[in-house]
Amino acid sequence: METLRQLFALDDQALFERAREAGAKRPKAYWSPVVLNGACKTDPPCRHCKWESFKSGRPAFDGRRPIDQVLQCAETMRKAGATHLLVASGWMGHEIPDYFCDYIRAIKSRFDMEVYGLFGAVSEASLRRLRDAGMDGYQCGLESPDEEIYRWFRPGGDSLEDRMQTLKAAKRAGLKIWSGLLLGFGLSDEAVIRGLAFLKEIEADWVAIQPFVPFPHTQLQAEDPTNPYRWARIMAIARLWAGEQTSLVATENSGAYLNFMDWTGANAFFIFPQETGRS
Repeated sequence: METLRQLFALDDQALFERAREAGAKRPKAYWSPVVLNGACKTDPPCRHCKWESFKSGRPAFDGRRPIDQVLQCAETMRKAGATHLLVASGWMGHEIPDYFCDYIRAIKSRFDMEVYGLFGAVSEASLRRLRDAGMDGYQCGLESPDEEIYRWFRPGGDSLEDRMQTLKAAKRAGLKIWSGLLLGFGLSDEAVIRGLAFLKEIEADWVAIQPFVPFPHTQLQAEDPTNPYRWARIMAIARLWAGEQTSLVATENSGAYLNFMDWTGANAFFIFPQETGRS
């Protein structure tokens, strides 16, 4: 099998052609978010957090959603074509609130769709409670596999090691796992290689390479976005490295990133209908 460094050395034509061929073999999937709680205990808040941007213009975003609103949001996503739901909250600490399980049960009882949680680094006991409530999988991004960069844009809250341990705990609990990394802030190819090697080690079911996109009203609003060409190359490398049973998720599918989408080998995409539960 090729090493990651051999994949990085491929020329554009070989890399992108092979990634497209590999991606075409995987079934298409469409993800949509359902927010349970827009609040977050990370203190200080992440310097790049788009949720902080949402709160600046939509004060109602910050707080727990009533269950009927959560179910209506899930219905909106289903009608828009979502095949999978990503049920999300700001970080509430390592032990999840009990009502998260209530919401998972309510969603699973009404919709015949896979449901993944997105709550940051949590304990194995919390993951098992979520699993027993019907949750199919767990999403916990590495954010940055470079510890220094991680703490630069995430000065508070859970750590990189916390997130790695959460993914291992989710695997032990029998949950499907989704992870990836944020490409930006000078992240080196060597750091990307470390991150991709870890994702292969834990046999991630879904992998995403997220480009940094600045949002207004955040501390990093003036930071340059990730170069879409570099993003496409690393997505294609991830497609070839992850293996035939892993799905590659495109978290950004508009603007300059859409121009490069066909090169990446992605087979999973986000749907953001107008009613996304942001407000």
